[in-house]
Amino acid sequence: MFSVRKALPTDVGSVRALEDSAFESLNNFRGLPQFLEMSPRIGDEWIDVVGDTKYRLLVGVSDATIHGYLLVEIFSSLHKALIKQVFVDRSARQLGLGALLIAHCEQLVRESGCTVLEGLALPGDRDMKNLFERASMSAQLLIVGKNLD
Repeated sequence: MFSVRKALPTDVGSVRALEDSAFESLNNFRGLPQFLEMSPRIGDEWIDVVGDTKYRLLVGVSDATIHGYLLVEIFSSLHKALIKQVFVDRSARQLGLGALLIAHCEQLVRESGCTVLEGLALPGDRDMKNLFERASMSAQLLIVGKNLD
């Protein structure tokens, strides 16, 4: 039903629209300012990401429509990769696209020499946590804090 491929420059409009939906869904979770420090919105810069060798952008497609995307940053010297964004639109959820995106990402970063794959999720984002856990990814670090104003 779905296929996953590396994003093309012609995909950036669709990915930008999905990113808008993704970030709208994050507004109700704690930690969004800290998340944005580690993984800022790409917005109009997606074309630069597609051409940047430290990133890999994957898209999930069905019937020529992009229903999801995954952005991973590769830290070659550390042999590590970090999933910075992954999102599947509501019409394609619970159909395996998220898992397919992560599986393709894992294969791609292995081929790039990475031995560790990490991902970011906000506290309370059960859907993201469950997606990562289905891919055998577990929490490795919890950051706590409070505002001192």
